[in-house]
This record gives sequence, structure tokens and C-alpha cells, in this order.
Amino acid sequence: MLVPEYTTGFERDVKRMTRKHVNTEGLRRVIRLVLADDEQSREELRRRHRAHRLTGDWSGVLECHIDNSADSLLIWRTASGTAVFLRVGSHDELFQ
Repeated sequence: MLVPEYTTGFERDVKRMTRKHVNTEGLRRVIRLVLADDEQSREELRRRHRAHRLTGDWSGVLECHIDNSADSLLIWRTASGTAVFLRVGSHDELFQ
């Protein structure tokens, strides 16, 4: 099980989602899968949420879709038993 760490950008993104009255249950469910860090949860992230590594400016981090939504993404990285949640939002918000 990984220990969660949240960046200021991530916390700001969640606050923005809450102000817009976006249901964050899907986000919480995906975070639990990331933190579980076992083969079953990684497979579900790959299969159901299309988790994959990013390249370019985001090299070394992972991205997945929340609730199978085409435009709701979670970006994180893992290191030394920690999952660092970097950003959450739409493609337009994250990759401008």
C-alpha cells in the first residue's frame, strides 16, 4: 500500500471541482486503486481507466481516466512507497 501525498496543484484542482459541484466519488475510487498498488488494482487501472505513462514534459508520471470519462484525468507519480498526486482535471485544463 502506498502513502498518499497531494501537491498544491492537485488540491487546487479538487477545490475547483468541488466549487463546480462535480461528483468526486470516481476520483476517490481511482485514488484508492492507485494507493492499493497490487496487481489486481494495477490491472483495473490499465483496463478500466486506461492508465498509462506520459512522455515529453510529463515524462515519468502516470495518467488515467476517471470513471471511464474521456475528459476527466488524474495524473500522479510513484516513488519510494509514496503516490504523489499531481493534477486532476480535463485535457484542456491540464495540457494547455
